[in-house]
Amino acid sequence: MRRSLLALACAGPALLAASECGRDVACELGDEVSALQAKTARHVQTESQSAEDTLRVELDEVHVIFTTDCHPHNMWQSELLLFSAQRVGQRGPITQIASGCKPEGRRAVEARRAALGLPEDYDVHFVPEFNDRQSHVINKPYSVHAWFRKGGPKRDIVAVVDPDFLFLKPLTATMSGASEALGWDDGQPRPRKVQKGVVAAQRWAMTWLDESQEPWKPHLDEEKLPKNMTRAELFTWICSGSTTGKSGCTGATQKEVSYYHSTGVPYLAHKDDWDEWLVDSWKDITTRLHTVYTGYYVDMWSWMMANIHRGKRELVLTDLMLASPHAGQRNIPFEPWASVEELAADPCKDPMDQILGSPTRANFIHYCQPWPGAWNKYWFDQWHSDGLHVLERCDATAEDPHLSQLIQGSVNRTDRAQTFLQCVVRRMFAGALKRTCAGRPAALAVEAISANFTL
Repeated sequence: MRRSLLALACAGPALLAASECGRDVACELGDEVSALQAKTARHVQTESQSAEDTLRVELDEVHVIFTTDCHPHNMWQSELLLFSAQRVGQRGPITQIASGCKPEGRRAVEARRAALGLPEDYDVHFVPEFNDRQSHVINKPYSVHAWFRKGGPKRDIVAVVDPDFLFLKPLTATMSGASEALGWDDGQPRPRKVQKGVVAAQRWAMTWLDESQEPWKPHLDEEKLPKNMTRAELFTWICSGSTTGKSGCTGATQKEVSYYHSTGVPYLAHKDDWDEWLVDSWKDITTRLHTVYTGYYVDMWSWMMANIHRGKRELVLTDLMLASPHAGQRNIPFEPWASVEELAADPCKDPMDQILGSPTRANFIHYCQPWPGAWNKYWFDQWHSDGLHVLERCDATAEDPHLSQLIQGSVNRTDRAQTFLQCVVRRMFAGALKRTCAGRPAALAVEAISANFTL
Protein backbone atom coordinates (compact mmCIF):
# COMPACT_ATOMS: atom_id res chain seq x y z
CA MET A 1 0.00 0.00 0.00
CA ARG A 2 2.80 2.42 0.95
CA ARG A 3 4.74 1.71 -2.25
CA SER A 4 1.69 2.10 -4.49
CA LEU A 5 0.72 5.38 -2.88
CA LEU A 6 4.29 6.62 -3.17
CA ALA A 7 4.17 5.90 -6.90
CA LEU A 8 0.85 7.70 -7.05
CA ALA A 9 2.40 10.66 -5.25
CA CYS A 10 5.25 10.80 -7.79
CA ALA A 11 2.65 10.90 -10.53
CA GLY A 12 1.50 14.29 -9.29
CA PRO A 13 -0.73 16.05 -6.80
CA ALA A 14 -3.82 15.90 -8.99
CA LEU A 15 -3.85 12.08 -8.98
CA LEU A 16 -3.05 11.98 -5.30
CA ALA A 17 -5.95 14.26 -4.49
CA ALA A 18 -8.29 11.83 -6.26
CA SER A 19 -7.28 8.94 -3.98
CA GLU A 20 -8.73 8.18 -0.57
CA CYS A 21 -6.05 9.24 1.91
CA GLY A 22 -7.58 9.34 5.36
CA ARG A 23 -4.85 9.13 7.98
CA ASP A 24 -2.58 6.81 5.92
CA VAL A 25 1.17 7.46 6.31
CA ALA A 26 1.52 7.25 2.55
CA CYS A 27 -0.99 10.05 2.19
CA GLU A 28 1.10 12.23 4.46
CA LEU A 29 4.12 11.30 2.39
CA GLY A 30 2.15 12.21 -0.72
CA ASP A 31 1.37 15.60 0.78
CA GLU A 32 5.09 16.13 1.37
CA VAL A 33 5.92 15.08 -2.19
CA SER A 34 3.24 17.42 -3.54
CA ALA A 35 4.68 20.27 -1.52
CA LEU A 36 8.16 19.38 -2.77
CA GLN A 37 6.94 19.32 -6.36
CA ALA A 38 5.30 22.70 -5.96
CA LYS A 39 8.45 24.11 -4.34
CA THR A 40 10.60 22.69 -7.15
CA ALA A 41 8.29 24.16 -9.77
CA ARG A 42 8.49 27.54 -8.07
CA HIS A 43 12.30 27.24 -7.89
CA VAL A 44 12.57 26.38 -11.60
CA GLN A 45 10.23 29.21 -12.45
CA THR A 46 12.24 31.58 -10.26
CA GLU A 47 15.50 30.47 -11.88
CA SER A 48 13.99 30.91 -15.33
CA GLN A 49 12.64 34.32 -14.42
CA SER A 50 15.99 35.27 -12.93
CA ALA A 51 17.79 34.26 -16.14
CA GLU A 52 15.32 36.27 -18.19
CA ASP A 53 15.75 39.27 -15.90
CA THR A 54 19.54 38.98 -16.15
CA LEU A 55 19.38 38.81 -19.95
CA ARG A 56 17.00 41.76 -20.03
CA VAL A 57 19.41 43.82 -17.93
CA GLU A 58 22.41 42.80 -20.05
CA LEU A 59 20.62 43.76 -23.25
CA ASP A 60 19.83 47.20 -21.87
CA GLU A 61 23.08 48.25 -20.19
CA VAL A 62 24.90 49.92 -23.09
CA HIS A 63 24.40 53.42 -24.54
CA VAL A 64 25.63 53.26 -28.14
CA ILE A 65 26.84 56.51 -29.71
CA PHE A 66 28.25 57.45 -33.11
CA THR A 67 29.38 60.70 -34.68
CA THR A 68 28.53 62.16 -38.07
CA ASP A 69 28.48 65.42 -39.96
CA CYS A 70 25.23 66.68 -41.45
CA HIS A 71 25.79 65.58 -45.04
CA PRO A 72 23.52 63.09 -46.83
CA HIS A 73 26.35 60.53 -47.05
CA ASN A 74 26.44 60.19 -43.27
CA MET A 75 22.67 60.42 -42.85
CA TRP A 76 21.74 57.33 -44.85
CA GLN A 77 24.43 55.35 -43.04
CA SER A 78 22.93 56.50 -39.73
CA GLU A 79 19.50 55.24 -40.72
CA LEU A 80 20.88 51.92 -41.86
CA LEU A 81 22.68 51.49 -38.55
CA LEU A 82 19.51 52.24 -36.58
CA PHE A 83 17.39 49.92 -38.72
CA SER A 84 19.87 47.07 -38.17
CA ALA A 85 19.83 47.72 -34.41
CA GLN A 86 16.05 47.39 -34.39
CA ARG A 87 16.22 44.27 -36.55
CA VAL A 88 18.47 42.35 -34.13
CA GLY A 89 16.73 43.58 -30.96
CA GLN A 90 19.39 45.96 -29.62
CA ARG A 91 18.00 47.58 -26.49
CA GLY A 92 19.08 50.78 -24.80
CA PRO A 93 19.73 54.27 -26.16
CA ILE A 94 21.48 54.96 -29.45
CA THR A 95 22.61 58.54 -29.98
CA GLN A 96 23.76 60.10 -33.22
CA ILE A 97 26.04 63.07 -32.48
CA ALA A 98 25.69 65.26 -35.55
CA SER A 99 28.16 68.11 -36.04
CA GLY A 100 27.95 71.24 -38.11
CA CYS A 101 24.23 71.09 -38.97
CA LYS A 102 22.74 74.40 -40.00
CA PRO A 103 19.28 75.27 -38.60
CA GLU A 104 17.51 73.98 -41.70
CA GLY A 105 19.61 70.82 -41.55
CA ARG A 106 18.59 70.22 -37.95
CA ARG A 107 14.94 70.62 -38.81
CA ALA A 108 15.29 68.19 -41.70
CA VAL A 109 17.00 65.57 -39.54
CA GLU A 110 14.39 65.86 -36.80
CA ALA A 111 11.50 65.70 -39.27
CA ARG A 112 12.99 62.65 -40.97
CA ARG A 113 13.40 60.81 -37.69
CA ALA A 114 9.83 61.60 -36.70
CA ALA A 115 8.59 60.30 -40.06
CA LEU A 116 10.52 57.04 -39.62
CA GLY A 117 8.89 56.38 -36.25
CA LEU A 118 12.15 55.46 -34.55
CA PRO A 119 12.15 54.52 -30.85
CA GLU A 120 12.28 57.46 -28.45
CA ASP A 121 15.71 56.47 -27.13
CA TYR A 122 17.19 56.63 -30.64
CA ASP A 123 17.99 60.32 -30.42
CA VAL A 124 20.20 62.88 -32.13
CA HIS A 125 22.43 65.39 -30.36
CA PHE A 126 23.69 68.40 -32.33
CA VAL A 127 27.17 69.84 -31.79
CA PRO A 128 29.29 72.44 -33.64
CA GLU A 129 31.59 71.65 -36.54
CA PHE A 130 34.98 70.47 -35.25
CA ASN A 131 36.85 69.35 -38.37
CA ASP A 132 39.18 71.92 -39.87
CA ARG A 133 41.04 72.52 -43.11
CA GLN A 134 43.93 70.35 -42.00
CA SER A 135 41.85 67.31 -41.15
CA HIS A 136 38.33 65.99 -41.57
CA VAL A 137 38.82 63.16 -39.07
CA ILE A 138 39.17 64.91 -35.70
CA ASN A 139 35.42 65.27 -35.30
CA LYS A 140 34.87 62.10 -33.26
CA PRO A 141 36.73 62.83 -29.98
CA TYR A 142 35.52 66.44 -29.93
CA SER A 143 31.91 65.50 -30.64
CA VAL A 144 31.90 62.74 -28.03
CA HIS A 145 33.33 65.19 -25.49
CA ALA A 146 30.71 67.84 -26.29
CA TRP A 147 27.87 65.31 -26.01
CA PHE A 148 29.19 63.76 -22.81
CA ARG A 149 29.62 67.07 -21.01
CA LYS A 150 26.27 68.48 -22.10
CA GLY A 151 23.97 65.50 -22.62
CA GLY A 152 25.71 62.44 -21.33
CA PRO A 153 24.99 58.74 -21.07
CA LYS A 154 21.76 57.14 -19.92
CA ARG A 155 23.42 53.82 -19.14
CA ASP A 156 26.54 52.74 -17.26
CA ILE A 157 28.41 51.60 -20.37
CA VAL A 158 29.09 53.85 -23.36
CA ALA A 159 30.05 52.26 -26.68
CA VAL A 160 31.40 54.30 -29.60
CA VAL A 161 30.76 52.89 -33.06
CA ASP A 162 30.92 54.35 -36.58
CA PRO A 163 27.92 55.17 -38.77
CA ASP A 164 29.02 52.55 -41.31
CA PHE A 165 28.32 49.74 -38.83
CA LEU A 166 25.56 47.15 -39.13
CA PHE A 167 24.35 45.16 -36.14
CA LEU A 168 24.49 41.38 -36.49
CA LYS A 169 23.51 40.74 -32.87
CA PRO A 170 22.93 42.88 -29.75
CA LEU A 171 25.90 44.50 -28.02
CA THR A 172 26.17 44.07 -24.25
CA ALA A 173 28.81 44.80 -21.63
CA THR A 174 29.56 41.08 -21.28
CA MET A 175 32.44 40.19 -23.59
CA SER A 176 31.93 36.70 -24.99
CA GLY A 177 35.37 36.75 -26.59
CA ALA A 178 37.25 37.82 -23.48
CA SER A 179 38.93 34.42 -23.17
CA GLU A 180 40.69 35.08 -26.46
CA ALA A 181 41.64 38.70 -25.75
CA LEU A 182 45.20 39.43 -26.80
CA GLY A 183 47.85 39.25 -24.11
CA TRP A 184 46.72 38.92 -20.50
CA ASP A 185 49.14 36.04 -20.07
CA ASP A 186 51.25 37.60 -17.34
CA GLY A 187 49.18 36.57 -14.35
CA GLN A 188 46.79 39.51 -14.41
CA PRO A 189 43.10 38.57 -14.19
CA ARG A 190 41.33 38.61 -17.52
CA PRO A 191 38.23 40.84 -17.40
CA ARG A 192 34.98 39.31 -18.64
CA LYS A 193 32.82 42.40 -18.63
CA VAL A 194 33.17 46.10 -19.32
CA GLN A 195 32.89 47.84 -15.97
CA LYS A 196 34.65 50.62 -14.09
CA GLY A 197 38.35 50.21 -14.73
CA VAL A 198 37.88 47.96 -17.81
CA VAL A 199 38.08 49.47 -21.30
CA ALA A 200 37.42 47.19 -24.29
CA ALA A 201 37.88 47.66 -28.03
CA GLN A 202 38.19 45.74 -31.28
CA ARG A 203 41.65 44.71 -32.42
CA TRP A 204 42.75 46.72 -35.45
CA ALA A 205 46.10 46.59 -37.19
CA MET A 206 47.36 50.01 -36.13
CA THR A 207 50.54 48.10 -35.27
CA TRP A 208 51.57 44.50 -35.84
CA LEU A 209 52.22 42.21 -32.92
CA ASP A 210 55.75 42.91 -31.76
CA GLU A 211 57.68 41.28 -28.91
CA SER A 212 60.22 44.09 -28.82
CA GLN A 213 60.83 46.01 -25.60
CA GLU A 214 62.12 48.93 -27.65
CA PRO A 215 60.32 52.29 -27.22
CA TRP A 216 57.13 52.64 -29.20
CA LYS A 217 57.51 54.84 -32.28
CA PRO A 218 54.19 55.98 -33.76
CA HIS A 219 54.13 57.43 -37.25
CA LEU A 220 54.21 61.23 -37.24
CA ASP A 221 54.62 63.96 -39.83
CA GLU A 222 58.41 64.35 -39.64
CA GLU A 223 58.43 67.85 -41.10
CA LYS A 224 56.14 69.04 -38.29
CA LEU A 225 58.14 67.68 -35.37
CA PRO A 226 59.45 70.38 -33.01
CA LYS A 227 63.22 70.77 -33.05
CA ASN A 228 63.49 71.50 -29.33
CA MET A 229 62.12 68.12 -28.14
CA THR A 230 63.44 64.60 -28.15
CA ARG A 231 61.08 61.86 -29.29
CA ALA A 232 60.51 60.81 -25.69
CA GLU A 233 59.75 64.38 -24.64
CA LEU A 234 57.38 64.78 -27.60
CA PHE A 235 55.35 61.68 -26.70
CA THR A 236 55.22 62.79 -23.08
CA TRP A 237 53.99 66.23 -24.15
CA ILE A 238 51.36 64.84 -26.53
CA CYS A 239 49.95 62.62 -23.81
CA SER A 240 50.30 64.81 -20.70
CA GLY A 241 50.63 68.38 -21.98
CA SER A 242 54.15 68.74 -20.55
CA THR A 243 57.55 67.43 -21.64
CA THR A 244 58.22 66.50 -18.01
CA GLY A 245 54.72 65.30 -17.12
CA LYS A 246 54.00 61.90 -15.65
CA SER A 247 52.68 59.66 -18.41
CA GLY A 248 52.54 56.03 -19.43
CA CYS A 249 53.47 57.18 -22.93
CA THR A 250 57.00 57.97 -21.75
CA GLY A 251 58.07 54.37 -21.34
CA ALA A 252 55.60 52.58 -23.62
CA THR A 253 57.18 49.69 -25.49
CA GLN A 254 56.42 48.22 -28.88
CA LYS A 255 55.12 45.06 -27.21
CA GLU A 256 52.86 46.85 -24.76
CA VAL A 257 51.27 48.96 -27.47
CA SER A 258 50.92 46.19 -30.06
CA TYR A 259 49.26 43.75 -27.64
CA TYR A 260 47.09 46.05 -25.53
CA HIS A 261 46.38 49.17 -27.55
CA SER A 262 46.27 48.46 -31.29
CA THR A 263 42.53 49.05 -31.49
CA GLY A 264 39.64 50.66 -33.30
CA VAL A 265 35.91 51.04 -32.79
CA PRO A 266 33.85 49.85 -31.12
CA TYR A 267 35.28 51.41 -27.98
CA LEU A 268 33.51 50.48 -24.72
CA ALA A 269 34.06 51.98 -21.27
CA HIS A 270 32.16 52.66 -18.06
CA LYS A 271 30.67 56.14 -17.74
CA ASP A 272 32.81 56.84 -14.64
CA ASP A 273 35.99 56.19 -16.63
CA TRP A 274 34.71 58.40 -19.42
CA ASP A 275 33.94 61.11 -16.88
CA GLU A 276 37.09 60.90 -14.76
CA TRP A 277 39.70 60.76 -17.51
CA LEU A 278 38.84 59.22 -20.85
CA VAL A 279 36.61 61.78 -22.56
CA ASP A 280 38.90 64.71 -21.65
CA SER A 281 42.17 62.91 -22.40
CA TRP A 282 40.95 61.70 -25.79
CA LYS A 283 40.05 65.24 -26.86
CA ASP A 284 43.11 66.95 -25.39
CA ILE A 285 45.55 64.40 -26.81
CA THR A 286 43.86 64.76 -30.21
CA THR A 287 44.49 68.52 -30.05
CA ARG A 288 48.20 68.10 -29.35
CA LEU A 289 48.69 65.14 -31.69
CA HIS A 290 47.03 67.08 -34.48
CA THR A 291 49.92 69.56 -34.47
CA VAL A 292 52.39 66.85 -35.56
CA TYR A 293 50.11 64.35 -37.30
CA THR A 294 47.22 65.09 -39.66
CA GLY A 295 46.69 61.63 -41.10
CA TYR A 296 43.45 59.71 -41.44
CA TYR A 297 43.85 57.83 -38.16
CA VAL A 298 44.50 60.74 -35.79
CA ASP A 299 41.42 59.91 -33.65
CA MET A 300 42.47 56.26 -33.38
CA TRP A 301 46.05 57.11 -32.37
CA SER A 302 44.77 59.59 -29.80
CA TRP A 303 42.40 56.98 -28.36
CA MET A 304 45.32 54.59 -27.98
CA MET A 305 47.46 57.31 -26.37
CA ALA A 306 44.71 58.25 -23.91
CA ASN A 307 44.72 54.71 -22.57
CA ILE A 308 48.52 54.38 -22.67
CA HIS A 309 48.88 57.71 -20.86
CA ARG A 310 46.60 56.47 -18.09
CA GLY A 311 48.43 53.14 -17.90
CA LYS A 312 45.19 51.29 -18.65
CA ARG A 313 45.51 48.16 -20.70
CA GLU A 314 42.60 47.73 -23.06
CA LEU A 315 40.76 44.44 -23.35
CA VAL A 316 41.63 43.91 -27.01
CA LEU A 317 38.92 41.72 -28.50
CA THR A 318 38.89 39.93 -31.84
CA ASP A 319 35.19 39.14 -32.15
CA LEU A 320 33.31 42.46 -32.06
CA MET A 321 33.19 43.09 -35.79
CA LEU A 322 33.80 41.80 -39.29
CA ALA A 323 35.44 44.28 -41.64
CA SER A 324 38.36 42.92 -43.60
CA PRO A 325 38.40 39.40 -45.05
CA HIS A 326 41.97 39.91 -46.19
CA ALA A 327 44.97 38.20 -44.69
CA GLY A 328 46.00 40.90 -42.21
CA GLN A 329 42.87 40.70 -40.05
CA ARG A 330 41.62 37.26 -41.08
CA ASN A 331 44.47 34.79 -40.87
CA ILE A 332 46.03 35.78 -37.52
CA PRO A 333 42.98 35.95 -36.72
CA PHE A 334 41.92 39.42 -35.58
CA GLU A 335 38.29 38.97 -36.62
CA PRO A 336 35.94 35.98 -36.08
CA TRP A 337 35.94 34.67 -39.64
CA ALA A 338 35.93 31.00 -38.67
CA SER A 339 32.29 31.27 -37.57
CA VAL A 340 31.37 32.73 -40.96
CA GLU A 341 33.21 30.06 -42.90
CA GLU A 342 31.34 27.38 -40.91
CA LEU A 343 27.96 28.97 -41.62
CA ALA A 344 25.63 26.53 -43.37
CA ALA A 345 23.15 29.13 -44.60
CA ASP A 346 23.63 30.99 -47.89
CA PRO A 347 23.96 34.69 -46.98
CA CYS A 348 22.87 35.71 -50.49
CA LYS A 349 19.67 33.69 -50.78
CA ASP A 350 18.49 32.19 -47.50
CA PRO A 351 16.05 34.14 -45.28
CA MET A 352 17.78 36.94 -43.42
CA ASP A 353 16.30 35.72 -40.16
CA GLN A 354 18.32 32.55 -40.66
CA ILE A 355 21.48 34.55 -41.32
CA LEU A 356 21.06 36.92 -38.37
CA GLY A 357 20.07 34.01 -36.13
CA SER A 358 23.19 32.05 -37.00
CA PRO A 359 26.03 31.68 -34.51
CA THR A 360 28.31 34.28 -36.11
CA ARG A 361 30.27 35.64 -33.20
CA ALA A 362 30.61 39.22 -34.39
CA ASN A 363 28.27 41.97 -33.18
CA PHE A 364 28.83 44.13 -36.24
CA ILE A 365 29.79 44.38 -39.85
CA HIS A 366 31.95 47.44 -40.52
CA TYR A 367 31.59 48.19 -44.23
CA CYS A 368 34.34 50.80 -44.23
CA GLN A 369 36.15 49.24 -47.20
CA PRO A 370 34.82 49.01 -50.75
CA TRP A 371 34.39 45.59 -52.34
CA PRO A 372 34.87 46.14 -56.07
CA GLY A 373 31.81 45.31 -58.12
CA ALA A 374 29.68 44.34 -55.13
CA TRP A 375 29.44 47.21 -52.67
CA ASN A 376 30.90 50.63 -52.05
CA LYS A 377 29.43 53.07 -49.55
CA TYR A 378 30.84 55.90 -51.68
CA TRP A 379 28.38 55.04 -54.45
CA PHE A 380 25.79 57.01 -52.52
CA ASP A 381 25.93 60.75 -51.85
CA GLN A 382 29.67 61.01 -51.23
CA TRP A 383 29.95 64.56 -52.59
CA HIS A 384 26.51 65.85 -51.65
CA SER A 385 26.54 68.60 -49.03
CA ASP A 386 22.78 68.83 -48.68
CA GLY A 387 19.50 67.59 -50.12
CA LEU A 388 17.79 64.20 -49.90
CA HIS A 389 19.93 61.13 -49.31
CA VAL A 390 19.60 57.81 -51.11
CA LEU A 391 17.07 56.29 -48.67
CA GLU A 392 14.86 59.35 -49.17
CA ARG A 393 14.95 59.43 -52.97
CA CYS A 394 12.07 57.02 -53.39
CA ASP A 395 11.34 57.98 -57.01
CA ALA A 396 14.74 56.81 -58.21
CA THR A 397 14.55 53.96 -60.72
CA ALA A 398 16.82 51.11 -61.74
CA GLU A 399 18.42 53.50 -64.25
CA ASP A 400 19.56 55.80 -61.44
CA PRO A 401 23.37 56.01 -61.78
CA HIS A 402 23.83 55.19 -58.09
CA LEU A 403 21.25 52.45 -57.65
CA SER A 404 22.29 50.81 -60.90
CA GLN A 405 25.74 50.07 -59.46
CA LEU A 406 24.12 48.21 -56.59
CA ILE A 407 21.63 46.38 -58.81
CA GLN A 408 24.19 45.34 -61.40
CA GLY A 409 26.89 44.53 -58.87
CA SER A 410 28.31 41.02 -58.73
CA VAL A 411 29.23 39.22 -55.53
CA ASN A 412 32.48 37.31 -55.01
CA ARG A 413 31.22 33.72 -54.72
CA THR A 414 34.67 32.12 -54.55
CA ASP A 415 35.52 33.35 -51.06
CA ARG A 416 33.14 32.53 -48.20
CA ALA A 417 34.09 35.54 -46.09
CA GLN A 418 33.69 38.04 -48.90
CA THR A 419 30.42 36.44 -49.95
CA PHE A 420 29.05 36.91 -46.44
CA LEU A 421 30.09 40.55 -46.16
CA GLN A 422 28.96 41.58 -49.60
CA CYS A 423 25.59 39.83 -49.59
CA VAL A 424 24.58 40.81 -46.06
CA VAL A 425 25.43 44.48 -46.57
CA ARG A 426 23.75 44.61 -49.99
CA ARG A 427 20.63 42.92 -48.65
CA MET A 428 20.45 45.13 -45.57
CA PHE A 429 20.81 48.28 -47.64
CA ALA A 430 18.17 47.12 -50.11
CA GLY A 431 15.94 46.08 -47.21
CA ALA A 432 16.21 49.57 -45.70
CA LEU A 433 15.32 51.14 -49.06
CA LYS A 434 12.37 48.78 -49.32
CA ARG A 435 11.24 49.79 -45.84
CA THR A 436 11.46 53.54 -46.31
CA CYS A 437 10.18 53.61 -49.91
CA ALA A 438 7.63 50.79 -49.80
CA GLY A 439 5.79 50.38 -53.11
CA ARG A 440 7.67 53.21 -54.82
CA PRO A 441 10.14 52.98 -57.73
CA ALA A 442 13.34 52.81 -55.64
CA ALA A 443 12.00 49.95 -53.54
CA LEU A 444 10.81 48.07 -56.61
CA ALA A 445 14.17 48.57 -58.30
CA VAL A 446 16.03 46.67 -55.57
CA GLU A 447 13.37 44.00 -55.02
CA ALA A 448 15.58 41.24 -56.42
CA ILE A 449 18.24 42.01 -53.80
CA SER A 450 15.85 42.47 -50.88
CA ALA A 451 13.34 39.75 -51.73
CA ASN A 452 11.52 38.54 -48.61
CA PHE A 453 13.49 40.89 -46.44
CA THR A 454 12.87 44.34 -45.01
CA LEU A 455 14.90 45.98 -42.27
